[in-house]
Amino acid sequence: MTDPGHTRLLLIGGDTSLWIGLSSIASATTQIFVPKGTGADSIAAAAADVEVVVVVLSDQGPDRMQPLHLIAQVGLQRRTVVLAQPEDHSAAAEAVLLGVAGYLQQGSTPEQLAMAIQQVTAHGVSYDAWGAAELHSRMELTDPPKLFPNIGAAKALASALELKDTYTGGHAERVTGMAMRLARIAMVEGALPSEVLEAGFLLHDVGKIGIPESILNKPGGLTDTERRVLQTHPILGERVVAPLGFPECVREVIRHHHERWDGKGYPDRLAGTAIPAAARLFSIADVLDAMTSIRPYRKPVSFTNAIREIKANAGTQFDPHLCALVDEAFLATHDDAARFPG
Repeated sequence: MTDPGHTRLLLIGGDTSLWIGLSSIASATTQIFVPKGTGADSIAAAAADVEVVVVVLSDQGPDRMQPLHLIAQVGLQRRTVVLAQPEDHSAAAEAVLLGVAGYLQQGSTPEQLAMAIQQVTAHGVSYDAWGAAELHSRMELTDPPKLFPNIGAAKALASALELKDTYTGGHAERVTGMAMRLARIAMVEGALPSEVLEAGFLLHDVGKIGIPESILNKPGGLTDTERRVLQTHPILGERVVAPLGFPECVREVIRHHHERWDGKGYPDRLAGTAIPAAARLFSIADVLDAMTSIRPYRKPVSFTNAIREIKANAGTQFDPHLCALVDEAFLATHDDAARFPG
């Protein structure tokens, strides 16, 4: 059960059942407030000492978007989670255009709302799959596409994916941190540390939004057919980000992070330095996190053993030059070993 933790919330709209449900799973230290009035001044005053604003939009009426406009007017959109009616295109489009931090459909459970609040507090963004789809479809209509900063869009889409794939919660943030760490050690042309590189790492698995949950969350091994479907996610991911205006490096990480040094990867069976540097670097962190994380089909291995396995596959699965840097990147100090257990 997700707990929004020591968070002060401002609630605008909705009925009492939602707030009671949220209160029931929140920690004792979570405080919930409502504004005294409906004007911009009242909302701004009430929001002065809160971390997250939750707005529930009505499903009808000429002024139903007014709460969103007031939130934007007082500059609170980057701390706001919107709850809108299912498949409400107008609400989703308005939320995206105003740069609202979080988006959920009404009918989401209190636990899902609590998770969104937690993600907005910790990472600044949380979109469910519907909101993320609206995000990139709206960006496709913008020339040039620029509704969010690149890193904001990346976090929104990565957040949406992790709400769908229950077995990889936190993977995108963890593996991005690890890959950026290796990038700062390696300083390889084509994979130099930058916000663009970070966006590519965050979005590496965004194509899984198009993979059935029955495959993503299957507790046993996949059939050959299911495996082939899963292996389409790099291509699907490239299509998802195509209209968003990300630089080429982002597309390369998404499409090629499952290629192998020996040419036996997918989807294009690239080999050696034909694989873009950012994808070669990221694949090491990706496998490292996968090996040391809980999966439905196997137990995690220790971090030390995972590092040993990475180095054993230098020159076959991984770039040997980058493999030679993993000790320095991840096991250089005692503090690092504590951060990456094993």
